[in-house]
Formats: sequence, C-alpha cells, structure tokens
Amino acid sequence: MRIVTVAREFGAFDSAQEEAFCRAAGLRAVRRDTLEARFRKLGTGEEFIQRFDERKPRLMDSFLGRPDIYWETLQTAILQEAVQGDVAIIGRGANFLLDGVAECFRLRFIAPPAIRAERIAELRGCTRDQALACIRKSDRERTGFCYYFYGKQWGEADSYDLTVNTAEIDMPALERMIPGLIAAKEVSPQGERRLRDRVLQQSIRYTLLVSENQEIPFLEIKCDAGKVMIEGGVSTQEALVKIEASVRKIDGVVSVENRLRVMQDTIPLGF
Repeated sequence: MRIVTVAREFGAFDSAQEEAFCRAAGLRAVRRDTLEARFRKLGTGEEFIQRFDERKPRLMDSFLGRPDIYWETLQTAILQEAVQGDVAIIGRGANFLLDGVAECFRLRFIAPPAIRAERIAELRGCTRDQALACIRKSDRERTGFCYYFYGKQWGEADSYDLTVNTAEIDMPALERMIPGLIAAKEVSPQGERRLRDRVLQQSIRYTLLVSENQEIPFLEIKCDAGKVMIEGGVSTQEALVKIEASVRKIDGVVSVENRLRVMQDTIPLGF
C-alpha cells in the first residue's frame, strides 16, 4: 500500500502535471471531484466544499456556515480514500491528517512567484499583475485553511519529505525520480492497522456528530481492531443508550466500551 500527499503552490504544479505524475507513479489521484463524490455519498451537501475548500472560513461562516460539518466530512472522505491504498491525495492538508497514523510520502511543489505568475497569466489570459494577485490570494487561503483546521503551518519544511522546485526540475525528471522514492516508503502492516482504526474512529465521529447531529461535549473515541471506547458528556440516559446503539451498528465495530456520562443541567454554586 502506498499513500502520497501532494501540496502545491498555485502555478507550481497544474492538473495536467498531476495526471502525468500519478500515471508515472501508478497512483490514483484523489482531487476535489473525488472528494465531492464522497461528500455526496456520505450525505453532506457539496455547498460545504464550495464554501470551505482550501480556504479559511470567513467570519460569518465560522458562526453560521457550520465549518465543523465540512471538517468532519472532509476527514472522513480523505481517510476512506487513503485506506484503499496506492493513492495520491491532492491538497487539503492530507499530510497533516495522516501524520502519525500511516507512513505516507509527503510531497510539496513550489516555484518562484515570477515563474508561477508567468504560467498563470498564459493559462488564464490575464496580466502578470492579475496573476500575482491570484497567487497571493491562493497562498493566503491555503495557509489559513491549514492553520484553521489543522493548527499547522502550510509551508513548514519538516511537514514534507520532499519539496520540488518546478522551475528547476521538469516533469520528465520527476517521472524518473519520484516513483523510486515513493516505493521506498510503503505503508507498514502496523501503519495499515493504525489507518484502519483511524478510519473507524472517524466514521463513528461522522455518524454521531453529522449524520445524527448529536451533541456530545468532550467526545473522545478510541479504536483498536474494532474494539471501541467512547467517552464524553450527554444530556440524558436515553441519549447515552441511543449513542451506544448507533455505534454498535457501524461496520467494523466489534465491541463497545461505553464511558459516556450524563451531565448535570446546572452547575452547583457552592460546596
């Protein structure tokens, strides 16, 4: 099983190059259209991708747009794609999501702003200044997206195994070089088990928080080969029983240790 994450500056690595790279490496590309299909299958509207995809939520969206629904759905969609193996996940901070879960080869493509602007101006038929404005906006939005949802710096060097300057290295060179590097970092059996546990954990989160719209403060879920431990706060005993029943119905769940607690309606004012 091979998993590659691809971060790219706007104008440094275009969709045609992504396709050529994935063909050379024998990988299936997971792009926005793939994730949109996952969103539909999960039952979350595509408007969430249109509103939040690779950008920091605006002020009003943070309060009214439900970025939490987008975030839970995005994690679910990426993990469901990753566990199939031999994939290249394009953008969306997948390198941060998979960090510490499964071994993946983390690529980042960059190029100097002047080169990126030249490429974008030619592609879009706009002026160089307009292209530079697009670059600044894209870089700002992708930086904000990664910090808002992951709490990580998009451009931090140690978040990537290899950073490629496409102004200096062309596609033929990449096609010769990258497949060998990727093959040297396959997902280990232990990593695959961790990934499957993480997929199940996220499936449970999605079911409870999005599909069923449950309110569970301090929710924590741990999974180990299908054995699930869930804890957090609920408002009633009936909610506690309902949540456990929902978790038991999810594919892959073998057993459930229910540590949910009914929270008091009021906070004592004294001792």
